[in-house]
Amino acid sequence: MARLAIIAGAGDLPHIAMREALAQGEDPLFFSITESDFYAGEFASRTIPVYITQIGKIFKLCKKNNVDRILLLGKVKKDIILKTYRYDLKTITLLAKMLNQNDYTFFETAAKEFDKEKITILSQKTYLKTLLLPEGRYTKAKLSKDKLGDIEFGMNIAHQLATLDVGQTVIVTQKMVLALEAIEGTDETIKRGGLLSRKKGAVVCKSTKRGQDDRFDLPTIGIETLQNMHASGCDTIAIRASETIVVSPKQFIEEANKLKINFISYSGPESNKYNAEKKI
Repeated sequence: MARLAIIAGAGDLPHIAMREALAQGEDPLFFSITESDFYAGEFASRTIPVYITQIGKIFKLCKKNNVDRILLLGKVKKDIILKTYRYDLKTITLLAKMLNQNDYTFFETAAKEFDKEKITILSQKTYLKTLLLPEGRYTKAKLSKDKLGDIEFGMNIAHQLATLDVGQTVIVTQKMVLALEAIEGTDETIKRGGLLSRKKGAVVCKSTKRGQDDRFDLPTIGIETLQNMHASGCDTIAIRASETIVVSPKQFIEEANKLKINFISYSGPESNKYNAEKKI
């Protein structure tokens, strides 16, 4: 029987998908990315360590374990390529084909090689549908006209930034851009933007790109995001509705209310959508 393998970085998402796949009758494996802080936990017997920069070896493991479907989940720091020299010949060949070394270029190039090996890369939504929230305001406090204006402004910039394949997160206040995400990641962007806002209630906006391929790098937020926002003085977070993964949504919303952080799942500028608190 053909199997599913989850190429797993750090965080909870690989474990959530593993449990859901098992519940649906799959016999999945973790290919745990050695360069990340992945923790196998209860699934140690299903875990095989891999280097993300050794794609040829991953192909061999897929063949050895009869894997015909791959799911890419978990946090992997973007600066791996700058830090590691553990490339195999297949990876070196792929890097030479790329016009640049942005995330999407790397994933798209690798996906074509997986297709040649008759291995399908699944949508990240496949086992995570309950973590995708429709449009609405999920926290208690109503938003001012100025705050809604910042959200609209920031989400537009975040969408453009993501479409350029630079980053997914923008920090704004009073319709000014304070910080743009690049290779440093969301948490560091939040810290920098919050510092520049002088803790006056900046807005964190996170968006998918135009024509987002949901097999790769869907925006993701979790409780750690809220904690970094609270520490740096950001008081509102907006995400792209039904396109952003929210780790443990109920706990996330509870924590946002506790920290008095506004949480919006955004699909457009019509403010009446966000007047009433939405429940899950």
